[in-house]
Amino acid sequence: MSSPVIDGRSPDDVAPVRRSYPIEVVVNGRTLRATRSMGEIFIRTARVNVTIAGCPLTVLSHSGGVELLHITDATPIVVTDLETSSSPTTWKGLTMNDLSERIVSAAYGLFARSAVHEVTREQVLAASGVTAEELDGEFASLDALAEACLKRRERDWTIGLVRAGVQARSDRPEEQLLAIFDVFDEWFHRSDYEACMFVNVLLEMGKDHPLGRASVEHLTYIRGLVSGLAAEAGLAEPEEFAYSWHILMKGAIINAVEGDGAAARRAQAMGRALIAQHSRPAAETPDAAAHQLDPRWALG
Repeated sequence: MSSPVIDGRSPDDVAPVRRSYPIEVVVNGRTLRATRSMGEIFIRTARVNVTIAGCPLTVLSHSGGVELLHITDATPIVVTDLETSSSPTTWKGLTMNDLSERIVSAAYGLFARSAVHEVTREQVLAASGVTAEELDGEFASLDALAEACLKRRERDWTIGLVRAGVQARSDRPEEQLLAIFDVFDEWFHRSDYEACMFVNVLLEMGKDHPLGRASVEHLTYIRGLVSGLAAEAGLAEPEEFAYSWHILMKGAIINAVEGDGAAARRAQAMGRALIAQHSRPAAETPDAAAHQLDPRWALG
């Protein structure tokens, strides 16, 4: 990635970047510069993320790494358009008032706990408190709503739980890989543990159904994150490693559903052996900076 998407700079850097980065975003005193389109994405993402206290908004700082900003419902966010000299717009204590977000938030728990075909319009209407006309105006079908919930799952689970959890535990790629199972262990012992929505929907609908294809895409993204960490750790054949690692992740999830309280620890032990199998001499280790970050690492 040759240039930053959102680039953190000091206030003294306003003039040199004004043409390329016309949007200034200040989060808790941290000043960032962004292109106009990315500045808009920043705000939309922040509005969604603040509905979950502490959910991280990840800002791509440079081609070699990322910075994490933690956004809560009390975080002040000030946005200024540097080209128009308009007055700064301040959001504080952001709330989710978009109708579609309201419906997805209500339906998410239904699809997480039940099979897709078991969720009814009546349940969605009762949970969201919207009218039938409002529901139909936002989502053409329950399948479309289920797909939106899969996207929410990626944001809340893949990004908000797993990715944020491993980054909070270590900044070393190999340790982050193993930390996935530390995060899993905590998740497995939560009272609201509901297994993996992507796997559940894929098994129910099949890989050729639109929801099955969407689930495959989300699972592929997870495997891509693992492959990226493997590449940064200098492991041999990172994509092949990621397929094997993903088997450990999915297997641990299923074992936990069966009641195996040590599932994550068992998978982690096997993971250490897999890392050792894919380790190679330092002389063969590729430059980690050459690894390309997935764009979804840029904005959580």
